[in-house]
Amino acid sequence: MKHIAFSLMALLVLIASAGCKKDKGFDHDPNAPVVIEKFTPAIGGAGVEVLIYGSNFTKDTTGVTVTVNGVPAFVAGVVEDRILIAIPPKAGTGKIEVNIRGNKASSTQEFGYQPSTVVSTFAGSGNESYVDGVGTEASFNIGNRCGIDIDAHGNLYVPEAGNRRVRKIAPDGTVTTLTGNGNNGYKEGPANEAEFYMPFDVVAAGNGVVYVSDPSAWTIRKVTANGTTSLVGWFEAWGLGIDRRNGMLYYCDARAEGSVYRVDPNDGSSSKIITGLSYPSDVAVDSKGDLYVVVNGSNTIRQFKADTWEAGVTIGSGQAGLVNGPAASARFDLPWSVAVDANDNLFVAGNGSWDGSATNTNQCIRFIKTGTWEVSTFTGGSTAGFADGTGSAALFSAPTGVVVAPDGVVYVVDRRNNRIRKVIAE
Repeated sequence: MKHIAFSLMALLVLIASAGCKKDKGFDHDPNAPVVIEKFTPAIGGAGVEVLIYGSNFTKDTTGVTVTVNGVPAFVAGVVEDRILIAIPPKAGTGKIEVNIRGNKASSTQEFGYQPSTVVSTFAGSGNESYVDGVGTEASFNIGNRCGIDIDAHGNLYVPEAGNRRVRKIAPDGTVTTLTGNGNNGYKEGPANEAEFYMPFDVVAAGNGVVYVSDPSAWTIRKVTANGTTSLVGWFEAWGLGIDRRNGMLYYCDARAEGSVYRVDPNDGSSSKIITGLSYPSDVAVDSKGDLYVVVNGSNTIRQFKADTWEAGVTIGSGQAGLVNGPAASARFDLPWSVAVDANDNLFVAGNGSWDGSATNTNQCIRFIKTGTWEVSTFTGGSTAGFADGTGSAALFSAPTGVVVAPDGVVYVVDRRNNRIRKVIAE
C-alpha cells in the first residue's frame, strides 16, 4: 500500500509548534473530556491534510485514532492542541471523531467529503473531422451544444451538429454511424439516406430506439436500431428528456420566454406544461416522474413535480459563477444539460455559452445531491483546456452533454475538444 505524502509545510508547522510548547509539557487526562474545537479545511477529498484543533490531546500518537464519517484516518502527528490527519479514501461526508484510549470526542461540524474522479478520453481524436473507429481513432465534429444518452446495454448515442449525423459508441469504445449521410437537409429514411440540419439532443427509449431533436428542422425524429428515421412531430425541440416509466418525451424550446412540452411519441400529440422560463435548454426526469429543467438564462436548475408540474426547489442563486454550496447560494454559469442517476442525484454540464467560450467559469460537471440539493463540482474546474486526470486536474473545454450509465460511470460531451470523456468516481 502506498504511503500518503504529506506537505512539508504542514509537518514543519506541527514540529515548530511542538518545539515552542515543549517546556510546558502536556499529558492527556483520561478523566477530562477530549474536545474538538474546529478543523481546517472543512472540505476535500482523499489524501487532503486536515488540522484538528482542540484540547486534552496526547503526544503519544500510538494512543490516538481518528475517524472521518466512521472511516479510520491516518494520524500524521499530534501537538498539544492540534492533530494532523489525512482524509481516507471513500470516507464520505460526516463528523470527525478523535479517540484517545477510549476517551472520545466528535466534531459538531461535518467534514464535506469530495469524491475523487478519474477522467479519461473514451472516444475521439480531438480532430474536427468525421471518422468511425475505435476510441481515439474516431473523430467527431460536435459543432454545437449537443447532448448524449446511453441505453441499458451501455451503448452511447451522440448527435453531431457539425457532421449532421448521430453516432453510436459501443461499450468497448467502437464508434459507428447510426444514421445520417452528412448532407444538410431534412429527409427521413434508411440510415445512409436520412438527412439532418442540426441533430442536437438524443434520448434512448429501449430496444435500440432513440429520439433525436433537430431544432433547425423543427423536428423530433425516431431512429430505430438499424438507423431508419421517421418523424414524430414538428416541434422546436432543443433539449430532450424521457420518462422511462412510460416512454413519454419532454422537450425545451430554448426561447427567451421559454416553455417545456410533453410529447407522446406514439401519436405525436403534445401539450405545453410549463411556461415563463428564460431560455430553458434541457430537461431530465427522475424515478418519480419529477422534472428538472435547466434554465440557461437564469443560471438555475428548476424542479417541477410529477403530473401537477407544480414548481419545486430552485437550485442556484441566479447569479453567474462557479460557487458550490446550498441550493440558494450556489452559482452556475449558463448551464446547459442535466442528467439523473439511479439515486435521482443530478449532474449538470456547465458551459452553455453559444460559442463554448473559454471565459465561461463552468468548464466542469456539477453534482447536486437529491434531497439536500447541495451543489458541488464533480469533475473539472473553471479553466478551459484538455487534460485527462483526477478531479480538478482534468480539463474540459465547453462540456455540454452529460449522462450517467447504470454502473455510475459518467460520460461527457466535450464540445470544443471534439471528444467523449469518461469519468469514473471512486
